[in-house]
Amino acid sequence: MGRESKLLGFIQEYSHEFTTKWEFPYTLRLALHKNQMMTVEEMSREEIESFLCDVNAGVLSLTDGAETYAIPESFGYDGDALYFQFVYTEESHKMKVVETTDIATLTAFTETPTKSVIVRGDLEMIPEAENSCATSALTRNATPPLLNVYPKTPSENLSFKFYRLNIATMSGRKFGESVVSPLEGLPDRGRKHLENALDASDPSEKDNHIRQVLQAYSSFPE
Repeated sequence: MGRESKLLGFIQEYSHEFTTKWEFPYTLRLALHKNQMMTVEEMSREEIESFLCDVNAGVLSLTDGAETYAIPESFGYDGDALYFQFVYTEESHKMKVVETTDIATLTAFTETPTKSVIVRGDLEMIPEAENSCATSALTRNATPPLLNVYPKTPSENLSFKFYRLNIATMSGRKFGESVVSPLEGLPDRGRKHLENALDASDPSEKDNHIRQVLQAYSSFPE
């Protein structure tokens, strides 16, 4: 293990060990990690379109004018619009909110890699004559809704409708960690005391060096 890794490991271990004794270990850890912030980049139009083709589900946000109603939905994408197949019963709250929603928002995301896309636009029921457009888009990348989304409802009591979200705006972001070392920028005297604290076997000596690191923290760059 390299010296840098040992120092970072020591910070973590020391912070946990003394968390209940003093308030400063968290401050120290925060200070030393200020340079290791997550980076954020805007996704290009091409990246967003590719993402929507690869990701087959997201959270669709609707509203009744007073409250937001968000539901997980699988979708299809044809380059111009998002397509949904809603499964519902006569008492469906979802369908009531669909009717009162002027602008719907679809949020799709992945954790590895960390990306998110937000699509907004009006939501409309697709005429029967255009159902083939919806089925084609849904077949490409959606996960069809299963009948057991309503496990207590007989399948003959379920209805299906195709809807289209006409895209007005869409944006995306991708996230990554900075390659900058979290120790970069720590004053030399602070790093020296951190090294001495790592090597010290006596708890009081270790503590003294950590206190010196905290004093060096006062000049740590914002």
